[in-house]
Amino acid sequence: MTERAGGEERSLRARAGTLMLCLDTATEMRSVAVVRGSTPLSLCAGSLHESGASSILSDLDEALRAAGTGLREIELLGVCTGPGSFTGLRAGLATVKALAASLRKPVVGVPTLHAIAYHARPAARLVAMLPAGRGEVFAQLLRVGEQGDVEELGAAVHLSPAKLLESALSLGGGLKWAGGGAAKYLEQIGEAARAAGRALSQISAERREPAEGEWLFEQTPEVLAHGVAALALSSWQAGSATSAEHLRAIYVRPSDAELNERCHEPG
Repeated sequence: MTERAGGEERSLRARAGTLMLCLDTATEMRSVAVVRGSTPLSLCAGSLHESGASSILSDLDEALRAAGTGLREIELLGVCTGPGSFTGLRAGLATVKALAASLRKPVVGVPTLHAIAYHARPAARLVAMLPAGRGEVFAQLLRVGEQGDVEELGAAVHLSPAKLLESALSLGGGLKWAGGGAAKYLEQIGEAARAAGRALSQISAERREPAEGEWLFEQTPEVLAHGVAALALSSWQAGSATSAEHLRAIYVRPSDAELNERCHEPG
């Protein structure tokens, strides 16, 4: 198939309503969604602590049954690629890779922090945050438009909340905060804002963007599968889908096992 024909096929399917199976196993609330175009058909969510392969497969089956469809009908797969839980990421990516390879379906990897940004749209400057354990966070500075298009203004990082706040204060101007990490460290964010003579406010229906020098906090959903679906569809329409073997996790930092191995390496 030529590149032009492939683009026309994607466009036709998108207008008809692309049938997608999308999941997030990187965050505290594992979720699986079946979506046709922009219309959610089903959603299954559960605790990250039950994110083994068997639990994910059970969620997939439940979501497909609730949507009244089967794996063979799915046209596009989407999955959170991290950062987030190492165990959850590996289980989710292994599952999606196996499905994409066996069904010969296209797959789109969606960075977890981008999915958070999608649910916090719009924002000229947004800090998307996730808890990373041991009192640290994953974070990234992003821009997100009204329609959910995400632009990276900086790389994803793994650091302490104190260091993140120091960096955020140096940016100046208004800033929006979102994600489970922002919710967890909201008090610390507020203290840093007040110490710098800034205001930290909650987002409202009347005001979605911060004023100059103001910080805004937006409570985003714990369940990200629908955001993954929206971003996956957008990427697919732009021709950015990939194959199973090219799907990669975004870890940002080494795993505990890798850290332990490094500590025991000869100096």
